[in-house]
Amino acid sequence: MEFNGSLALSPGEQAIAKDAKHMMQLWSRQPIVLKKGLGARVWDADGRDYIDFVAGIAVNNLGHCHPKVVAAIQEQAALLIHTSNLYYTDLQPELAEKLAGLSGMDRAFFANSGSEVMEAALKLARKATGKKGFIATEHCFHGRTMGALSITHKEKYRKPYEPLLPGAKFVPYGDSDALLRTITEDIAAVILEPVQGGGR
Repeated sequence: MEFNGSLALSPGEQAIAKDAKHMMQLWSRQPIVLKKGLGARVWDADGRDYIDFVAGIAVNNLGHCHPKVVAAIQEQAALLIHTSNLYYTDLQPELAEKLAGLSGMDRAFFANSGSEVMEAALKLARKATGKKGFIATEHCFHGRTMGALSITHKEKYRKPYEPLLPGAKFVPYGDSDALLRTITEDIAAVILEPVQGGGR
């Protein structure tokens, strides 16, 4: 979206201009300033509505503003907002127990982002196997931290931060023969996305 310097900018254009002035421009975005949502619909600052097929990159799997989610957030915010991992809380082990029962695993690890999850997974794989190598697929995207970038394929994400972790290999997505040929004794883990999105 280009601005002609006119003072008659829409609310969305004003927000985008302020963002460009005061925030680091780390990634490209659509020229839409989302203001509110309900279910699968969202509205922008200029009153246009859209169907949200992205769902917060799969975070909003119940849609926007589900009444039970809103009530739970409001109830918890009125009690305690944040404690960090310096203290125990009664809700974390309840959720971990529920996830363990659903997944068949013994324990859960709660993280702030997909990048943090990937960092933990890479470290866990290296510690558990004593091996250093990883295999990921072409066009994959796993995050912007150093370990996650090391297993992210697209050069424009990787190049500015090299050298990254050594030992990452990439195979074509969906090519099981190439994957089997690439697995060697030094591979700690194979990292696959069920659906590719961010790397395309």
